[in-house]
Amino acid sequence: MELAVVARYLTEKFGEETEVKSCYQTFPGMSRETWFVFAEQGKAAKKDCNLVIRVNPPSGGGVPVPLEVEWGVYEKLWGSPVPIAKPLWFDKGIDFAEGRAHMVRELVDGQTEVEGVDLPGEEGDRIRKHTAFKHAERLAQLHSLDWEKYGLNEVLPVPSSPSQSMRLEFEIWKKRWEEGKTDPFPIISEALYWLEENLPTDTKRISLTKGNNGLGEEIWRDGEIVAMSDFELAALSDPAQDWAFSQGMLQLHDREETLQHYEEHAGFSISRPTLAFCELWMTFKAIVCLNSTLEGYLDGRDLRPVLANMGLGTSKRMESSLAGVIGMDIQEAAAVMTGRRRKQS
Repeated sequence: MELAVVARYLTEKFGEETEVKSCYQTFPGMSRETWFVFAEQGKAAKKDCNLVIRVNPPSGGGVPVPLEVEWGVYEKLWGSPVPIAKPLWFDKGIDFAEGRAHMVRELVDGQTEVEGVDLPGEEGDRIRKHTAFKHAERLAQLHSLDWEKYGLNEVLPVPSSPSQSMRLEFEIWKKRWEEGKTDPFPIISEALYWLEENLPTDTKRISLTKGNNGLGEEIWRDGEIVAMSDFELAALSDPAQDWAFSQGMLQLHDREETLQHYEEHAGFSISRPTLAFCELWMTFKAIVCLNSTLEGYLDGRDLRPVLANMGLGTSKRMESSLAGVIGMDIQEAAAVMTGRRRKQS
């Protein structure tokens, strides 16, 4: 984005002269483009105006969920106990950003990485435990939120009952897959039959789930999560889904101790068999997301080679991983899959 273009756009939106000092895109931006904007407003007594702009990439993005839905989640969560960046506006179909959909929120001071989390020895262990527990506390806060009070049911599909949470999730993502897949993927079809036969029905409560979360996803400052970030896969579903897609959080410290800490703060427990199912289910969802990037590559909208590699290559590797566990006991299959991921990381 050109500084002058961004400055004109922000000046028009805020109704106040805005000078953009710097603007850069964060890496990797496969699902959405994320731009950091550092600016000043006013003529005499200037004030800082630091923003994050989330933009649909030319390919349409690696998440088969409209950006407007993510915006809606931010808008509803603002003012709730869950810490997020202040949402400012959503727009699309205008001259800015080539007409692509985009949302603007304030930039929260902090970082997505936790300093010292990779240190060896006792000090590293202490930081890893602290990080896992703090994340557990924030997830507990999110999952225990009265989502109806804050209007999340106006933005996200609502299961007919807790026991039908994973059934609704399954139907939504199966439809997305069938509408967007670029190849037959026969093994995925077989995997879906197997997963459907094992759909959990023991969900005790419907929670607002974030989707992709964990290290690299939230904003940390001074050892605390000061903002939950990126709700592109948010849903009203079983809270086990967030632990299944928590970017290695369950490997930072003792898995069971971390989950128990979460349960103490949430005031309810999560089913370990359902968690196992969700750890398999997240592989399918990742395939859906990765393969969706290929559409823009094939029709010429976005010719970055990485899209072809992820959309077909990575998707096929994940399909192969699923192929090796189809028919197993769900918990055994999940253990095999998580074991493979640990070896690859």
